[in-house]
Amino acid sequence: MSEAQPIVEKTGFSYIWLVPIVAAVLGVWMVIYDLSNRGPTISIRFATAEGIEAGKTKIRSRSVEIGTVLSVSLADNLESVILEAELSESVERLLREDTQFWVVRPRVGVGGVSGLGTILSGAYIELVAGEGAAIRKRFFEGLDEVPVTPAGSPGVRISLVSQLTKSLSVGDAVIYRGFTVGKVESAMVDLDGQLIRYDLFINAPFDSFVTRSTRFWDAGGIAINTSTEGIDVRVDSLVSLIAGGVAFDLPAGERDGAPAVHGDEFNLFPDYASINQNPYRYSAEFVVLFDQSLRGLHPGAPVEFRGIRVGT
Repeated sequence: MSEAQPIVEKTGFSYIWLVPIVAAVLGVWMVIYDLSNRGPTISIRFATAEGIEAGKTKIRSRSVEIGTVLSVSLADNLESVILEAELSESVERLLREDTQFWVVRPRVGVGGVSGLGTILSGAYIELVAGEGAAIRKRFFEGLDEVPVTPAGSPGVRISLVSQLTKSLSVGDAVIYRGFTVGKVESAMVDLDGQLIRYDLFINAPFDSFVTRSTRFWDAGGIAINTSTEGIDVRVDSLVSLIAGGVAFDLPAGERDGAPAVHGDEFNLFPDYASINQNPYRYSAEFVVLFDQSLRGLHPGAPVEFRGIRVGT
């Protein structure tokens, strides 16, 4: 009696395997698509993480949401914090060498009130692209304060030096004939020269009025000058009267000089009258003795020759 032989039936592909295969293909495709369309991840250093929450705090540019803070951690030196944030792919071109980041919170200062909208929505990080070429920079230093002048603003940035006590503050107005045309960006002490140095930014098109012949003076408060010619009261603007500021113009009778460029340095005079005391580059000093009384003669009085003022 012969043994029964096993019968082997050949079957085709089982359609039941289509489900896991399609699921795997879709999973791989979704991963590849997510990686290819994911925006850049950057790091930002701030002095403090006040008001910042990982996964909630947004990054905005011109009130448009462009990213989210992923994580917040202490820096290695324990003196600052590092934020990891992911941006939208379309804004990578905004990452430049001079791109600025700062935290928008409610602020009250001389320049006014800002950031009130964050009382309900919470703090967020503002991004302002600079003027430099787009690069693949991934680490940025965040600003502790809102910049007085946004990056890329047209105008000229100059410096003032003074031997006076500190009279200007960051955010004070720069005034030209009663109009606010710029801001004081910084104030610092030059320990080497024992001077106070101020950085100013003057907006275009008013920067064209700043030349090498221009003189700047402290415009804060009211300037009262009494002399035999009467009483002269001068107020540069209501803004400078309340909050202080610096004004500029040409000395009386002076012509425009060469246009000022970034980094030019000027002296800061104590008041408007001071800019006209020595309007000439070349001069000679004399000591004159009088036998009669000098009653009525005061410092700043004109010295005239045939009716033309030639000195002071």
